[in-house]
Amino acid sequence: MFSNRTSRKSISHPESGDPPTMAEGEGYRNPTEVQMSQLVLPCHTNHRGELSIGQLLKWIDTTACLSAERHAGCPCVTASMDDIYFDHTISV
Repeated sequence: MFSNRTSRKSISHPESGDPPTMAEGEGYRNPTEVQMSQLVLPCHTNHRGELSIGQLLKWIDTTACLSAERHAGCPCVTASMDDIYFDHTISV
């Protein structure tokens, strides 16, 4: 399952004169914010049953690219990913 969502603000009707309101429990989000959900399947794991670091980095890169493209308004690519350390593994 893949989904990315940006913020959704309620839009008031111009004739009402009321300012726009947020849905309950929803705060302001940057329009370039991206939220991504992934269903981790056995094909995403290594031989120890842990999420593959390569797969996780791929998802991180995809999410970062979506945000960068929304910010820049044009296609973007990742030039470099340096010094990324993970403290814990993710068991599936």
